[in-house]
Formats: sequence, structure tokens, C-alpha cells
Amino acid sequence: MKITIENLQLRYGKFTAIDNMNLEINDHESVVLLGKSGCGKTSTMRCIAGLEEPTAGRITIGDTVVFDADRGINLPPNKRNVGMVFQSYAVWPHMTVFQNVAYSLRLQKVKKQEIQERVLETLELVGLEEYAERGASLLSGGQMQRVALARSLVMRPSVLLLDEPLSNLDARLRDRLRVELREIQLRLGLTSVYVTHDQQEAFALADRIALMQDGVIVQMDDPPSMYRQPKSSSIAHFLGVSNVRPVERRGGGRYVIEGTDLDIRTTNTEPTENEDLRACFRSEDLKVSPVEASSVNRWKGIVRVASFQGSTIRYAIELAPHFEVDVVTAIGEQLPFEVGSTVWVSIDPAAVQVLPERPASLVRAKAGAAA
Repeated sequence: MKITIENLQLRYGKFTAIDNMNLEINDHESVVLLGKSGCGKTSTMRCIAGLEEPTAGRITIGDTVVFDADRGINLPPNKRNVGMVFQSYAVWPHMTVFQNVAYSLRLQKVKKQEIQERVLETLELVGLEEYAERGASLLSGGQMQRVALARSLVMRPSVLLLDEPLSNLDARLRDRLRVELREIQLRLGLTSVYVTHDQQEAFALADRIALMQDGVIVQMDDPPSMYRQPKSSSIAHFLGVSNVRPVERRGGGRYVIEGTDLDIRTTNTEPTENEDLRACFRSEDLKVSPVEASSVNRWKGIVRVASFQGSTIRYAIELAPHFEVDVVTAIGEQLPFEVGSTVWVSIDPAAVQVLPERPASLVRAKAGAAA
């Protein structure tokens, strides 16, 4: 079911949690709201669910207007046909798995035979059919999260909202459940909105990612485009680009890294503005060699830190006073460099992006608010 958000605002006194948001989520689409704590992503989800009353704007789910500030419409959560899965499992420990999942159906006076069929069908979907009669207090964290998911799915919602449901789980279990969540969403054709601060989770679960900063969607893209083409250095840094450095333009794709005499070149599209520019390049795109490379982007440096990380080695390499780059190389490419070694670092100009510090949409929003 399609979700349409128009001119949505949410304010608490002078603080703006959501600033004039417009967003369309298509039927059967999975959209991830991504951003650091306090950016407005959970507030947006709570407005869709009816757990928060916006200050202004309009929200439509399918053909139903569930909120319209101008017309005084604000449907309660139980009238919106949305399912929610939270960080906390909220599983009743004194009940069995079956009883937990069946609880909301019993409140709705659904017939006993239909409850039996729907609960067992949903437990099979989330891989808990063998645990139907097990007490919830005997479950692992991952199993309890599946119960919470089943409890939402059994209601057959038009929209599924998930607020960082995997954040309490260990890394390996999170990886596995991400795949299972995506499989369930695709199999059921659900329209889903997923909130997270974890970019890897966003990449794994989204058809499109809405990246938020200060209550504003600053970039909306499919995961590959978001990864390859961030619109600002702040977005690139949030998405895991560890090498972000202020630069001054010299023309023709050439820049000088501030505080050094080091040139850096790019063959990517250059920004039109000249202030607050940052060169952004990923650790894994840098090459390290004991001999000078032929690349135009090549610098002599000293290894200050070498950290073994299993399949990779991470280096901190000093290229100039107070300027180090973060480099990740695969084990087996070459013998590890020792701390104190003199090396040459290089990067393809195509792997360098020069971006404004802040996205244009955020700059416009702040200028509008100031006016």
C-alpha cells in the first residue's frame, strides 16, 4: 500500500524534529530511513503510525488520509492498519509463543479456528513453527525478535514499520536476520518502512534509502547510487568514507589538500561552489606500495599504525604533518608493512570525489527557516 507524506512538520517548542518533509513510498516498496540519532527518522515513523501528532502536513496510506492538519484529521493507530516492530521485543514471558502471537487476534474477537490457522501460518513464515508451545521466557533474543515480527504480521497489515528491531542482537545474528527480513518483505509484497542508523543494514534491506539530517531528507536513492554518489561530504562520511579532507580548488580537476602542499586530482563531476569543499575517498581504494606508483595521485608516507583485522590490514599512514590517511588492504596482496616503514600511497582519480560539506537540500531548508 502506497504511503504519501506531504509538507510534514513536527515541532517541540522551538525544536524542529521534522522539517517540511515530502516523501512517497510505493506499494510493495521497502524504504529505509537512515541517519544518526536525533535526525528525525523515528519521529517520522511514529507520525506514520499515529503515535505522534505532527504540527503540520498530510499523511495518506493507500486511499485513506490518516492525518491532515488543515482538515483536523488524525486517525488513531488502530485505524491505520499498520504493524510495528520495535527495538524492545515486548514479548510477554508468561505466555507461550503461540499465545503471544495470537493475543491481538483474540482482542479483535477473531474466531478460534481462524486464529489457529493464521498464527501457525505466520510462525512458519518466521521459522518458529516448532516453538509454538514453548514459553517465551525460554527463547533467545533472536527468537523473541521473530515473535515480535510474527505478532505484527499476523494482523496482515497494509504497512509494516520497523524501528531498529535488530539493534539488540549480536553482529552475526543481525546479519542473518537482515536476509530473512528482506526475504519476508519480498515474499509478502509488503510496503515497509525501516528505521536504522546502520548503513550496512540500510544497504541490505532497502529498495530506496532516505538519508536524514536535522529533520530533512538530504538524499533519496537506491543503495548502489547512495554508496557510489553521495551528495555531500557529510553524507559520504556517514556512509563509511573515512578519508574526508578540506581542499582548495586549483582548476582542471586539481585540488590542494588544506594544510599541506599535496595535490589531489579527480575525474568525477566537480561541484559548482568553491567554499567548504572536501575530497572524499574510501580506505579500500587506496593502494600501498614500497615503490613509487605511476598514478597522478601518489604520495610518500610513513606507516604509523598497522592493525591486523583477519582478512584485511588497516593502516594509518602519515603523508604530511598532522595529515594521515586510513588505508585497508587485503591479506595476501603483499607482505604487511611494519610500523615506521616508508611507503608510497596512490589512488585512481576516478575514485576521488570532491563534494560540498553540506547537502544543498539541507542548506536550503536552513536558509528558509532563518528567513
